[in-house]
Amino acid sequence: MAQYVGFFAAILGTVCWLPQAWKAWASRDTAGLSLPANLMFLATVSLWFIYGLMIGDWPIILANFCAIMIVTSIVAAKLKFG
Repeated sequence: MAQYVGFFAAILGTVCWLPQAWKAWASRDTAGLSLPANLMFLATVSLWFIYGLMIGDWPIILANFCAIMIVTSIVAAKLKFG
């Protein structure tokens, strides 16, 4: 049961960033986004990803890998569009 809760949390925690990434790239408006906050979050999910690899926990690994990809696209949009 705990594994299912972990996968559900992973899905929700990852999917919640998709609208932000989509909006940033579609509108090219990133004025409301904080680069330092997004970089700190990127560092956070990167560390969680490494932790997941170290303990072999697939919900943590998958969720944070996806989050890294999405947040990296948000950071890239912020750097590109200012």
